[in-house]
Amino acid sequence: MKINRLHLLTSMLFGIGGVALSADPVPPAVASTQSTDGKVIFQTVCAQCHGTAGEGKLELKSPSIAAMPGWYMTTQFANLREGRRGHDASDPQSFMMASIAKALQPEQIKAVIEYVEKMPMVVPTGQNRELANTNAMEGMQLFHERCMECHRYNASGEMTFGSPPLIGRQSWYLEEQLKKFKSGKRGAMKNDVNGAKMVQMTKLFIEDEQMLRNVVAYIMTLNPDPVATPEQQQKQIIEGSPFESAEK
Repeated sequence: MKINRLHLLTSMLFGIGGVALSADPVPPAVASTQSTDGKVIFQTVCAQCHGTAGEGKLELKSPSIAAMPGWYMTTQFANLREGRRGHDASDPQSFMMASIAKALQPEQIKAVIEYVEKMPMVVPTGQNRELANTNAMEGMQLFHERCMECHRYNASGEMTFGSPPLIGRQSWYLEEQLKKFKSGKRGAMKNDVNGAKMVQMTKLFIEDEQMLRNVVAYIMTLNPDPVATPEQQQKQIIEGSPFESAEK
């Protein structure tokens, strides 16, 4: 019965006759499944919002999740299930994810995490990568001073600090998450240790929206060439900043 609540909850929130939540997009009703096969769970429950390749969808404000580390996804599912994230109905994407996380069984969560982790990273392009009226060079300074210690020099993430990779995520998604941390909509709940660090960082060191957008613009430059081979992309990620020569 618990798994069937998934369709009921998402239909109530986003379906016909559901509650209208600001001007946010209306995600499709999510199907339920009893399967414990990660691929089946992803295709049935996740792909409608996150795309068949895990690339995310701008129209639904859903992030790219392909190749996200299992340790990070495990933490986020726990946050969603235990109320540290997705508790605010004014944040419909996280609110919906919380309902999904609570409806899935632990073995299903483990299986879908293992499947998503093995998916090839989708490098953002076009409107998923571009940010108008920004200065990536200025964003580089903030990144090196405040972000690099946890997210690494190339934004590839660090398990020791619980910091996810920022490459592979869309510019608009990173911008929105930084705004949520800064406003306390994300990361402010009790026992969300890593979220609390982000709340503090954004409130203390990101002075305005322009600074926020500049650092996102710099992070976008750390993504590899989307048309390169996987081997070339990995080399580009390891090499890091394209502004390296400018720093010397």
